[in-house]
Amino acid sequence: MDRFASIRIPGSRKERPHLPHAKHGSTDWSTPSSTSSSTISQLEELSSKITSEKEILALFEKMMEDMNLNEDKKVPLRHKDLTMKREMVIQYVFTASKTGSLRSSHQISPQEFLGELKSGVMDERLLACLDSLRVSLTSNPVSWVQGFGHEGLGLLLDVLERLLSRKQQEKMDRRNQHKVVQCLKAFMNNKYGLERILGEEKSLALLALAIEPSQSAMMTDAVKLLSAICIVGEENTLEKVLEAITAAGEKRAIERFAPIVQGLRDRSVQLQVACMQLINALVTSPDELDFRLHLRNEFMRCGLKEILPHLSSTRNEALEIQLKVFEENKEEDMMEFSHRLEDIRCEITYPFLLLSPRRAVL
Repeated sequence: MDRFASIRIPGSRKERPHLPHAKHGSTDWSTPSSTSSSTISQLEELSSKITSEKEILALFEKMMEDMNLNEDKKVPLRHKDLTMKREMVIQYVFTASKTGSLRSSHQISPQEFLGELKSGVMDERLLACLDSLRVSLTSNPVSWVQGFGHEGLGLLLDVLERLLSRKQQEKMDRRNQHKVVQCLKAFMNNKYGLERILGEEKSLALLALAIEPSQSAMMTDAVKLLSAICIVGEENTLEKVLEAITAAGEKRAIERFAPIVQGLRDRSVQLQVACMQLINALVTSPDELDFRLHLRNEFMRCGLKEILPHLSSTRNEALEIQLKVFEENKEEDMMEFSHRLEDIRCEITYPFLLLSPRRAVL
């Protein structure tokens, strides 16, 4: 998701805290020298069971899927010889058994989170639950996310809908809203989660309602998710995102792109970058020139034209890149539009050039 929806600012990435339990997705394939005799015997037992090439290759694919690796990272691993793959699979199965049925006390199962969300917890207890869920969705393998699954996503969306619909929103409500958006971000940071998000009818509508300039941190995450969905989604995804943004604008009785443009006026450079990313994703995605021109002009009329000079004076590498993308695509579309007008002019005038002087007079 970071690859599609954000450009990291050097030095902005915080160091991850040390996790007391085993890290998923970054397994150490070598057996430590301090391995106990029981561990060695368990590894030997697994080694004697996993022998067929078909089983090794199947587990190897499942391991890479669990590690949430993209195709580019899977290719060099697939080129490893069968012996190396077998060693990696044995270590993977061993680690999975320890963190699954024999999980440590630091881990919480998807079912426990489902039960907590179903109980209708609110305020501080909900905040603690969502914060723990965000960590679990981020640090666990894809199989854990699948365990949380369709039901968990539905519960998260129900919580967000309930919080957004409250007329009198307390500070705790706004914090919980942001936590839900962060959980959705962690949930969809893999192929399975992205497909599930796109499959939920109200997910895009709620993310569009989360574009709230008064809550810059939550809005930053929301627009990042929507821009990523525009880029990596299916063919009709852009249309769905635009429908969600339009519905949110109608519900608030404002122009649909007004909150996005307003976010560019925020002091947070991260929000400014995220808003420009969403604008670029919306404006550059359509194949039809007329539609691209229409969307860009709508943003300009909504206040983007007045804001762009001020954004250009902000010294920030990520923002400069997004502004450059916007201007370059704008120039390319204007050039294409100019060529189209030239072709139309030629089509109108060319027949008269072929006429003889006599026929021209007639």
